[in-house]
Amino acid sequence: MSIEIHIEKHLNQKVVNKQSVGTGLFEAYKVQLNNGQSVFIKHQSDNNQRLVHEGEELILLGKTIHTPKVLGSCKHCLILEWIETSHNLNVQSQMGIELAELHQNTCDYFGFGFDNKIGQTPQLNAVGKNITDWGEFYWKYRLLFQIELGFKNNLLKKDEYQRLLTIENVLPNLLESDIQPVLLHGDLWSGNVLSGKNNPYFIDTASYYGHREIDFALTFMFGGFSNDFYNSYNESFPLDDGFNQRKPLYMLYHYLNHLNIFGSGYHANVMHCAQQLLS
Repeated sequence: MSIEIHIEKHLNQKVVNKQSVGTGLFEAYKVQLNNGQSVFIKHQSDNNQRLVHEGEELILLGKTIHTPKVLGSCKHCLILEWIETSHNLNVQSQMGIELAELHQNTCDYFGFGFDNKIGQTPQLNAVGKNITDWGEFYWKYRLLFQIELGFKNNLLKKDEYQRLLTIENVLPNLLESDIQPVLLHGDLWSGNVLSGKNNPYFIDTASYYGHREIDFALTFMFGGFSNDFYNSYNESFPLDDGFNQRKPLYMLYHYLNHLNIFGSGYHANVMHCAQQLLS
């Protein structure tokens, strides 16, 4: 089904113009409608629930923080309001405040109501497992999955694989037993936050309920976040003792994922995190 038919079906509008917008994983367009409105649409030919789930995540997060309004979704498309980006001097501090607000949404269990993806990689969310221990969830459904995938993909040698498996033994020393599940963005790097005129907009989620500190991992890895971001977060929702010691634990998940998606260029980062955790 074409973009035009999806727009007419979901919005009852005609397409006046469409402009390709590169996102990498999907076809994506800025679409001008005959009522003068512009919208953003992601489109895929695959017959799965990924775009439906992304819409559900944006709606959930949007109850607390700014996300683009979801105007329509189905297996093949996700239609969002178009966000005009603008230079906003306060956007970094606003991002920190909003993330702190998001992280005060709690749940009884770690995981989510459905599995999703982190980039191109499946992200298993222990659906229906009712896991209350963060260390158990993080090992089984985050690190172990990625480690085994890396070994299967011949991106990790056998001795490296075995060394990474020993990280399970250090988790009790790094993770307190009373960590609470909070709602996460899940894929928070600078490209997934838009600067609107009055506030940020968070996009391209990989959400679940987990330890709030993991939402910072990508911000350390790829930059784009200033001291205003971290300071405003910490003023709103102070971080726990040991935060800096846990950084490599959470960066490891995303470096493993980048290793599995993009290849050996991330191998050194993976093993450096492992060295920090195991030394």
